[in-house]
Amino acid sequence: MHPIDARTLEIFRTVAETGSATRAAERLNSTQPSITRAVGAFEKQCGFKLFERGRYGMTLTEAGSALLESVDRSFAGLNMVQEAIGQLRLGLPGTLRTVAIPVVAEGALCDLLAEFARAHPRVAINIKSAHPQTVVNDILTGEVDLGAIIGAPPQGFDLAARVIGERRMKIAVPADHRLANRDRIHFRELHGEQFVMMVQPHNIRLAVETMMNDFGVRPSIAHEVSTQRTVVELARRTGAIGFADDEVIDSVSRSDVMAIELDPPTRWNINLIYRRDRKQSPVCETFLQWLDAR
Repeated sequence: MHPIDARTLEIFRTVAETGSATRAAERLNSTQPSITRAVGAFEKQCGFKLFERGRYGMTLTEAGSALLESVDRSFAGLNMVQEAIGQLRLGLPGTLRTVAIPVVAEGALCDLLAEFARAHPRVAINIKSAHPQTVVNDILTGEVDLGAIIGAPPQGFDLAARVIGERRMKIAVPADHRLANRDRIHFRELHGEQFVMMVQPHNIRLAVETMMNDFGVRPSIAHEVSTQRTVVELARRTGAIGFADDEVIDSVSRSDVMAIELDPPTRWNINLIYRRDRKQSPVCETFLQWLDAR
């Protein structure tokens, strides 16, 4: 197989994004016939169809979709190289790339990196918010230097972990709920209540299901959502009970929703994690040294 040039990959990626050789040609300052020829030649080189041609455009085949994921990763790496060149031209030592679930990205991780940025004003900070599984995947694939998760890092990988904070799970109930005037509620008392839950997998979902099993509470899941803030907002609007991080609940107006302690309490560490088996970038090494001396 002949080497694949970057232009071919750019054409493939643009056609996939636009769904049309004509629109891809406009974006790439080319012509529709040349784009069509390039795609056809690339398919011949690959040995399988990348697109289904139809009356309303071009859609990726299953093989084309799988290939696009690999191409996107390649372009992400290229963008990192280009950004590094730009930073060096400006005289900056580099960018610290991080990822975390939204509540940590906006809270503990942001606070920590802001402190680091004040100590090292020539370093650029990049914080990405993502689903927990994406956080781990980005660290393992090298898309980022490090990330932050709630709870222990996954087993089976050579990941270093450093505690940078702690979070507590509470229940969120509307102000007019029968339990709203309580300071603390035992999990057994929630039997028969309607719950708003995080979708799997999530530490809070796992903790709630474990406690349900331990205390014989029959699950009554009315709603499932993908963010903790949505848990709180939906609990407030529907009258169901939501399980969320205490900071998230506290960020919602206390006149609308109450944050109540659980008995027994559930707490997790916020862990900063990174690959132990990979050489860190100079800016990441600087950050880790700063963290040690902090």
